[in-house]
Amino acid sequence: MFNGLFPYLRGYFHIIGNGNMFAEFVGHYNFFGHCFKSSKCSLRADCNIMQGSFALNFKGYAPVSLCYNISRRWLLNLLYIFTGSDDFSLKERLKQIKLALGDESLSSANTTMLEGKNLTAAELQNYVQTVPFLAPARLVIVNGLLERFEGSKGKAAAKDTASKTSPDEFARALSNLPPTTLAVLLDYTSSKDGDYREKEKVSALASNPLFKLVSPGAEVKHFAPLSAQNLPGWVMQRAKQSSIQMSVPAARLLARFVGADLWTLSSEIEKLGLYAQGRVIEEADVENMVGYAQEVNIFALVDAVLDCKVKDAQQSLTAFTAGGGSPGFLLFMLVRQLRLMVRYTALKKRGLKEAEIFKAMGGSEYALRKTASQAACQNMDSLKAIYSKLLETDFNIKTGRFEPELAMGLLVAELCGRK
Repeated sequence: MFNGLFPYLRGYFHIIGNGNMFAEFVGHYNFFGHCFKSSKCSLRADCNIMQGSFALNFKGYAPVSLCYNISRRWLLNLLYIFTGSDDFSLKERLKQIKLALGDESLSSANTTMLEGKNLTAAELQNYVQTVPFLAPARLVIVNGLLERFEGSKGKAAAKDTASKTSPDEFARALSNLPPTTLAVLLDYTSSKDGDYREKEKVSALASNPLFKLVSPGAEVKHFAPLSAQNLPGWVMQRAKQSSIQMSVPAARLLARFVGADLWTLSSEIEKLGLYAQGRVIEEADVENMVGYAQEVNIFALVDAVLDCKVKDAQQSLTAFTAGGGSPGFLLFMLVRQLRLMVRYTALKKRGLKEAEIFKAMGGSEYALRKTASQAACQNMDSLKAIYSKLLETDFNIKTGRFEPELAMGLLVAELCGRK
């Protein structure tokens, strides 16, 4: 039971179950400029409770949305700190906060994006103290402010407390947020930076002077990339959220094809849902519909060719063309894969670590690891010999010397018989 918790509202509150609040009010109430006068009344209001805000719709009166600081330990945080390279999950959390502010058009009009690189504490103070327009609260998102105080820069800034851009000044602005402002500090890590950079960022936060000052009163969340073991579970959960039925083997296969790219995974799940039209998505659906399946067929063909397995290579070639793949596209993909293998081998010779090679090359984790395993079994001379055969086949197709299907068949036979 809470009595007189709001400066603008006198009454009694208690939570009854999930998402409901019962309130009894007496007298005159001022809800952010909306004045009401009533005798004693009891009313039940829908309450959207999540970390960020709650909204009350009073039946019999004009709808009123409230976003208020009841307690920093109960229901509402005014300050959020989000870091990490999983930008999909990070932006999903931002979307939740925006939805909690009510009407989408009004929340968009009351959302401000700031770059922290050249932001002053005075400017930040002005933004967070601005009153929202026709909305219960406003959202101020600052990107890169924490990064300004990392490492040696942070130590120097922390000593210069008299500076208008010291961490103390920014902390003062963020520690005195009005109840109508939610602030979010973002500190992205590129997914291409790898796990080592992710760990560096987490470690750097511990010594960041601004983070030390503001984190005790904030919701702090690090969005690290999902591990390969957790991806199938994420796929199943995401499909369920979209009312899409998917078998566990299909989820595993999709996660294996796409890797930790949650943006692509989400898109492929929606595409598979439309294709399945209400039935359970199986492995065959993933193989037929997901673009990465073609990559897997390419890998199977390259594996067979490199191992000189004629039968397996011919089966992979037949499966690819039967699935609608054109010989020209197949040749293009083979050339592309050989280039990746050559590049991987060259970077490896330069002494780069695997994480550094993957960062330089980009692409899905599955494709990179498969390329690495294929390249490890070959030397540069054999890769160059295969590459020459691919160029010769390309020339034969473009000059009309052979039909594309025949040229590809001959190519596979020649490559498999090279030993």
